[in-house]
Amino acid sequence: RSLKYLKSKYIICSIDKASSNFSFICKKFYIQTLVAEMGFDTNTLDCIGNDTYQPCREGEDFYVNQISETLKEKFNITVEESNLRLARIFWNPKLHKNPYKARFIAGARFCVTKQLNILVNSCLKLLRSQFKKHCDAILNNSGINMFWSNDSSNDFLDAINKTDVYNIQVYDFTTLYTGLDLFEVENMINEVIDLIFSDRNKYICISKRDPNLCFFSNKTYDSHANFNKEDLKEAVRVII
Repeated sequence: RSLKYLKSKYIICSIDKASSNFSFICKKFYIQTLVAEMGFDTNTLDCIGNDTYQPCREGEDFYVNQISETLKEKFNITVEESNLRLARIFWNPKLHKNPYKARFIAGARFCVTKQLNILVNSCLKLLRSQFKKHCDAILNNSGINMFWSNDSSNDFLDAINKTDVYNIQVYDFTTLYTGLDLFEVENMINEVIDLIFSDRNKYICISKRDPNLCFFSNKTYDSHANFNKEDLKEAVRVII
């Protein structure tokens, strides 16, 4: 009963960088912050739009059907009924900032691109591991480290423990990712795809039972989802 009352007055959400902690945010303030981010006039609630968001005349069903048809035509993916919806936008408070800020997130447990997202994620993880091997070869031959990507903070801590460190400086790029040009992101991913794919690595094959099981092959398998170089480029373009 008390929880129901709290939910009627407040939005209960996790805190950015502290996901095991929760905050209680006034519903009116939460919605005002959200509509301001999406380009609504906060006084009249007219949908004006901005550089990131633009108003659309069609409803959700139109775009869901359009994307579903594209996925079926290009990737032979039949969208499951539970995924026939667009991702939702929400925000979590960044309480480590002064003053507090909002981290906006567009996502959902179920959305129309979920099945393709899972496959592309598996492909990109495999590409990353192959690109690391490529960079390791450069390191062995030239002494130059070209790979600066960590899976988690544990990788960083392991590196620090193996090195004599006298001075560390840490910088936070507040718009490092949100400020990236999406066309540039797509082009950079395509360059990695061109680098890694070859006559030997002709297809990425992903198990339909477990998408974490994927590998390069020079042939396709009926029991797997198969992406050649151009298929993967198109899948990345659709998602971006």
